[in-house]
Amino acid sequence: MRKLKVKRKLKVKNSKKSLLALARSRQWDKKRMAYILLANKSYKTHAGLRSRVIYIGTTAKGAGRPAASAVNKASQVFYKARGVKTIEVYIVTCPGRQAMPTWKRLEAALIHAFWTIHHQIPKYNKKKPDHVEGIFGQKALEKLLLNLPT
Repeated sequence: MRKLKVKRKLKVKNSKKSLLALARSRQWDKKRMAYILLANKSYKTHAGLRSRVIYIGTTAKGAGRPAASAVNKASQVFYKARGVKTIEVYIVTCPGRQAMPTWKRLEAALIHAFWTIHHQIPKYNKKKPDHVEGIFGQKALEKLLLNLPT
């Protein structure tokens, strides 16, 4: 008779810390929003300043998209950038206007404000969108970007 081969059971492991945490906010109720992804480690920009902003994006799909984008960008950043251990997501919203995609214009205005401060787009954005004049206050957007946690 043949001996039956005994298969070992697989070991299960879990992470010691939580890998994704979401906080309740009224901003999650908005259907369309822009968001900013910040890494725990800053990088040097062309202007000689340091920034933690790695991506500025937008969504028309609702609250699930920023989290999905954070996971997608995190997979890129964690493999390419040394020392980056966490990525934070900040939501930026504005009131709507009839027949105007304000969330797309908000994203473009935020990227333009980042460009005026640092003379480059955020590290993982691909292209600089066209700037939209007069809808948002330039100084307010620059202040928003400069007042993000450091």
